[in-house]
Amino acid sequence: MSDEFMSGAQMITRVFNNISSQDLEKSSKIQQAWQTTVSKISGNGEKLAAHSSIVDLKNGILLVESDHPGWNQMLQMHKKFILTGLNRLSGGVKIESLAFRVKGSVASLANPEEIAKRAVEKYAKKIDDEQKRLEELGYANKKAAAGGDGVQGQEGGAGQLPPELSAIFERMKKGAAQKVDNI
Repeated sequence: MSDEFMSGAQMITRVFNNISSQDLEKSSKIQQAWQTTVSKISGNGEKLAAHSSIVDLKNGILLVESDHPGWNQMLQMHKKFILTGLNRLSGGVKIESLAFRVKGSVASLANPEEIAKRAVEKYAKKIDDEQKRLEELGYANKKAAAGGDGVQGQEGGAGQLPPELSAIFERMKKGAAQKVDNI
């Protein structure tokens, strides 16, 4: 039973063993670069630095948190100056852009592959929804009633999708499915 518990010292040791000294050094340089750069903004630099902090760095995007949306807006206005200063002072870490959030929000930096996959899935759903809407309006036969893809030639009469439009929908669906598979 005593194996289930560990001392505070053991927990701290375990946590810090998983963090490389290079990551800590890089983080420290970026934090120092942030404070130095933001403090130099004319007018409210010291206040901006005091009311903002770095949260995350992924794919060259630095996520910054402040305690009020107004501070984020002011930081956004000085984005070019901040990026220049950070890239000069951060010891070789390339920061391409800044993202902002208000303290307490759950916004985070998502992986670009996840974003692309969600966009493709959303696009494929839109295609399916539009196909269903056309079926409901009587411009296309329902799949079950048609015994196939729900589309017949124009000679089939009212309530059927023209073959050209059907082909476009199918190409869009296949393209979206391939993009999801490639992600």
